[in-house]
Amino acid sequence: MESTPAAPVSSGFGGLPRWLRIGIVAAATAVVVLIIAVVVRIALQAPNIPLGETPAADLQPGACLLEPGAGADRYTVVACGSPHQQQVIAQIDIAYPGVEYFSQEALDIYAGYSCDRLLEYRLFLIDDLVKSDHVMTALTTPTLDQYEGGDAMTLCAIGDNPDLPEKGGIADDLTADLYQPIPQ
Repeated sequence: MESTPAAPVSSGFGGLPRWLRIGIVAAATAVVVLIIAVVVRIALQAPNIPLGETPAADLQPGACLLEPGAGADRYTVVACGSPHQQQVIAQIDIAYPGVEYFSQEALDIYAGYSCDRLLEYRLFLIDDLVKSDHVMTALTTPTLDQYEGGDAMTLCAIGDNPDLPEKGGIADDLTADLYQPIPQ
């Protein structure tokens, strides 16, 4: 009696049934497409901020500023990896329905408190930030006339807190990007 040679046993991907191979390829393709979609979405959310001297009205969240404080007409935008004094982290609407402001000082105070809440609640900021080491500033509070005309947007910036006892009234330069956009 002659014996029939045994069929070769196939192993690996080629040994799987056709329907299973198609399913694995389809699942792998779906995972790759999902990863590409996430990377593209992250890239589109990253702000494209031009460097150099910029009018205060043209500043964008994420911009790192060489000059400290608020009230300037122009700021120098630098790369966030280089030393800078503050970073714009949000543009917020300070309109409060039913409330009329009768002085610029009251509007400025409300804008400042509104920006402080962003730091308090850690909105728009990276996780390893120590809140007590930083202060918020309302950079571009609208004038009373602008506010009454419907412009209620202000920019909030974060900077080093020079009021800490160990700082002696001198703010340290920031050298990191503290801005984290809220996903939309």
